[in-house]
Amino acid sequence: MRTLVAALAAVVLLAGCGGEGSREDFQVEIVAARDRVDDALEQVTNATSAPDLIARLRIAAAEVRSASQDVAEADAPDDLQDEERALANTLQAFAEELAATAVTLEELEGAAQEARGFDFDGWTETQKRLEELRQAGVQVPNLERH
Repeated sequence: MRTLVAALAAVVLLAGCGGEGSREDFQVEIVAARDRVDDALEQVTNATSAPDLIARLRIAAAEVRSASQDVAEADAPDDLQDEERALANTLQAFAEELAATAVTLEELEGAAQEARGFDFDGWTETQKRLEELRQAGVQVPNLERH
C-alpha cells in the first residue's frame, strides 16, 4: 500500500512539472511573431492609392493583433513571462493604433493622399519590448524601418 501511495505521489509531482516552455521554443515563437509584424508593416509601404493604403493599414492591424495573440499564447519560461505579457499588450495597442489610423484617414477626406509617412507610438514601444527581451537573452531583431 505504501508503494502505491508513493507511486501516486510521484505521479502527482511529475504532472506539475514540465509546464514551463523552453527558451529556444519561446525564442522561435517570438521571432515568428516579430517577423509577421514586420511583414505587415512592410506591405503598408506598397500602397498604390489612398483606398489601398487604408486597406493595407487594416490588414496590418489584423496581422499585428494576431501576432499579439500568438505572443500571449507562447509558452514562456517562468523568468520571461513578464516580458511576454508586456510584448503581447504592446502589440495589441499597436494593432489598435493602426486600425484607428485607417479610420482617421478614411474620415478625413484627402488626408491619405497627403500622407508622406507615419510615426506610430506602437512601433517605438514594440522596439522597447524587443530590447527588453534581448536583454533577457532572447535573440530577436528589431522591427525594420519601412
